[in-house]
Amino acid sequence: MDLNQLLYHHQVALMRSEDSYTPVASGSRFDMVSYYERRIARLRRDMGVKQFPALLSGPSPVAL
Repeated sequence: MDLNQLLYHHQVALMRSEDSYTPVASGSRFDMVSYYERRIARLRRDMGVKQFPALLSGPSPVAL
């Protein structure tokens, strides 16, 4: 899965986690938000990508 797909699935998992009113039938729930956070962090590390490159390198290159 590429980074964009992981970010998309992470966002969906975040939105679904807000719907916590649904009862859990099995008593066990896999934490998809944390799962995707770990996968995103691992992929960024493997790619050598900084998490917030614009914040670390100074002012934004986008002119208003």
